[in-house]
Amino acid sequence: MKKIILTLIFLSISMVNIQANGALLQHTNKLVANGKNVLLLFETKTCPYCEKFKKDIKEDKLLHKLLKDNFNVYSIPLDEYHEYEMGDKNPPKKTNTTSLKMGFTVKATPQIIMFDKNWKKIIQLPGYADPSMMKVFINYIVKGIYKKEDLGKYLKETGLIN
Repeated sequence: MKKIILTLIFLSISMVNIQANGALLQHTNKLVANGKNVLLLFETKTCPYCEKFKKDIKEDKLLHKLLKDNFNVYSIPLDEYHEYEMGDKNPPKKTNTTSLKMGFTVKATPQIIMFDKNWKKIIQLPGYADPSMMKVFINYIVKGIYKKEDLGKYLKETGLIN
């Protein structure tokens, strides 16, 4: 019982520290859009590119602002089992780490999945994307370009791919 209480206290303090530092990445079991787009980061403790991505979203001011203003950003740690409530419907969909991993066919980390405000999956990125790439993907969603233009065509127009 003491271990459970100490764990809960530690988690509460950790969440306060995360929020106090202005971090975008949320560690919670309630995955909601609440009128924003959603970004899920599937990560592991031993993934150096996961850490690089998290550092990018903290240090790149424009990337940070784009995400903060337009997305709820959630961490899904694959080396831990968690149960989640996902979506804005009442009741929300109940799921867990394993179901999310299998449902989105996550085989490597980092894996970044971006949804619009209605939980429509728009982009799934297997691997690291640097800040300049992420800004292109974010604009594709935020500006609603995904509604009328194929991602591949958009990436060619922006010069991200040939």
